[in-house]
Amino acid sequence: MTLPTDRFGLSPKRQQLCSRENALRVAGRIFDNYPKRISILNTGDPLQPFRISVDPANRDQIVAEMVA
Repeated sequence: MTLPTDRFGLSPKRQQLCSRENALRVAGRIFDNYPKRISILNTGDPLQPFRISVDPANRDQIVAEMVA
């Protein structure tokens, strides 16, 4: 049995895990426990399009921030 994939070969579960909504959810959970600046970065990598950072090296990648 094979699962349907998108143009990057990602399964529906991977698409959900790679979504911006999931990145916001994870950032919110981190922010609840670490109430300092949390940044969501756009990496450009289809396997990890968003990444959470507390100290981003490249501010041009920031798509959202949470600030205490």
